[in-house]
Amino acid sequence: MTSTLHDHVLDVHELVDQPGASRRVDLAVAAPGDLALPLADLSAPVRLGGVLESVVEGILVRGHVAMDVGLACSRCLEPVGVGLDEPVTELYADPSRVPDDAEPPDEGFELRDGRIDLDPLVRDAIAAAIPAQPRCRPDCAGLCPQCGANRNEVDCDCSDDPTDTRWAALRGLRLPAGPDDTARAET
Repeated sequence: MTSTLHDHVLDVHELVDQPGASRRVDLAVAAPGDLALPLADLSAPVRLGGVLESVVEGILVRGHVAMDVGLACSRCLEPVGVGLDEPVTELYADPSRVPDDAEPPDEGFELRDGRIDLDPLVRDAIAAAIPAQPRCRPDCAGLCPQCGANRNEVDCDCSDDPTDTRWAALRGLRLPAGPDDTARAET
């Protein structure tokens, strides 16, 4: 059964207080509005597929969050498409039903009025799956630090040993050895 979603809030009234009952979900939604990742294009739909299960504590969501993300290579800034597919498992509990001696549900994972908000689940899954340093290819040569040329496309004549001209006057400077240097040399 395909579920419908409005603003990422899912109606689960028929599962509340029905331990053992379950429902399949197959959703395509937009990425959460407050999820902003530098150099990432999150305009593709997010797909959430899995099962909602009624348990004594609330509603257990098990499945996968998948999304195609456009990133920039961390070395040459060329576009890189990355397909994310993260397993998710999260319990949504009604805070009013949690015993006093138990921990309250994590913020954002509350079951309220027979509804669950999928934004925190989707946000956490996507943010954790985004590679920290995506590459267009494993051997990406990156950009030249002097001229900015993409070294995957052209061979520039820049030196790999950049010299800061502000320090050029000190290049030939040799300092006399101090007492600490002599002690190290003798050991």
